[in-house]
Amino acid sequence: DLALTERYLRYLRSSMQVAVDQLQPFDEAYEATDWTEFEQLPAFAAANRRNAYSVYLELEQESFD
Repeated sequence: DLALTERYLRYLRSSMQVAVDQLQPFDEAYEATDWTEFEQLPAFAAANRRNAYSVYLELEQESFD
């Protein structure tokens, strides 16, 4: 479902943005984020942590620019 995927991507980005803004380490931010709404997405278990980390690093880099 495209709407669910879009919500996931927005949630992922906003959650990681809060963590970056608060200088929260990625592992803490990831563990503190409630992912339950999105766990049924295909490949969630295999890809979510990697996706979150990539977004976190991207946002962190943007904060230094």
